[in-house]
Amino acid sequence: MLLLPYQSKETQSQWWWWWRRQRQQRGVERVPLPVRVSPDAAPQERLQAAHTLLATSPLIDGHNDLAWNVRKFLHNKLHSFNLSSDLTKEKPWRNSRFSHTDLPRLRKGQVAAQFWSVYVPCGAQYLNTVQLLLEQVDTVRRMVAASPHDTVLVRSSSEILEEFRRGRVASLMGVEGGHGLASSMGVVRALYDLGVRYVTLTHKCHTPWAECSEPDPHLPNTRGLTPYGKELVREMNRLGLMVDLSHASARTARDVLATTRAPVIFSHSAARALCGIERNVPDDVLSSLAENGGIVMISFYNDFLTCSEKASVQDVVAHINHVRSMAGVDYVGLGAGYDGINRTPSGLEDASRYPKLFAELLKDTTWSVQDLKKLAGLNFLRVFARVEQVREELSSERPSEEIIPIHDIDSRWPCRYKFASLDDART
Repeated sequence: MLLLPYQSKETQSQWWWWWRRQRQQRGVERVPLPVRVSPDAAPQERLQAAHTLLATSPLIDGHNDLAWNVRKFLHNKLHSFNLSSDLTKEKPWRNSRFSHTDLPRLRKGQVAAQFWSVYVPCGAQYLNTVQLLLEQVDTVRRMVAASPHDTVLVRSSSEILEEFRRGRVASLMGVEGGHGLASSMGVVRALYDLGVRYVTLTHKCHTPWAECSEPDPHLPNTRGLTPYGKELVREMNRLGLMVDLSHASARTARDVLATTRAPVIFSHSAARALCGIERNVPDDVLSSLAENGGIVMISFYNDFLTCSEKASVQDVVAHINHVRSMAGVDYVGLGAGYDGINRTPSGLEDASRYPKLFAELLKDTTWSVQDLKKLAGLNFLRVFARVEQVREELSSERPSEEIIPIHDIDSRWPCRYKFASLDDART
């Protein structure tokens, strides 16, 4: 083993995997083929097998909220922040229950690609939401650009694989919450051009065109997706922008599945059958995923897993297995939600712990090595590639120029600029 003086055992392990990846890429050392170990194998042997598996097939996480913490903790001032640093030793991160991620931990967890959430609160809806959203896009782009040796912003499924071969973490952006779009097709297109590759249709608030999973005594969850919302989904299909249904109501999810031409994703969700909250995905929606070709990426938030403050790696496995049983092994992935949650399962406390999840799954003989690769990232790559294929199929279609009906904005319309007539002077 490569010995690094003055390094902790944990740091030596991290650099060991990086060093081996560099040697493998240069052809100095061949990548060992993953082997299906006995379910009765010792924990260390199963963990080693998990490391080998993730060295040969990319692990993709669908959702991480670190960028919002950069705003909350540092007001987006990155001069005192370095994603390549060990944040467990730095203020204010080391004291926060919401801090689980940095590049050292992503490398130790063998994460090949990370979606960074571009989020603004629901309270910004109808106000300066687009400005705040663009500031978060800027934050992610600057955060990633400051660590060019470790990570790079990518825009396609093929680039994820390219960076996996090079040994860098592929960074991607997903907008969390359609309220940030200001109900504008032009904003959707501009975000795609900036590198955003999925939009979560709702967060914890309804938009004028889509219903969220949060209960609202003034607006029962029966509306689903409006005609304008359906047009927006079709425009996302045309662009190659993934539709994310985490946080959407079941009615909205069903409407989207009946509308979309491309596979959908749930970037960070769990199974309602195991934790009966509206935020989780019901069985009938899970069963329809095979026809759609989409994916549910399992959240690691205790409240979603067990409907309580405590959970374990076994609870995560239970949700993975439930999605597999209802939809199939081709339609499940991982979207921990690190840095946006304050209660994580024992054994999966931060982004460095992914190999422990796969070591746990290796206890189950019904999971083949290929199935585990699908869970890690191949399923998501298939979805992403199909979304890109649909974009090519729709490339001859014109961009949507639909404008949301005024009555859908309701009383919020006064908060918007009213364009004057052509006769008004501009001087």
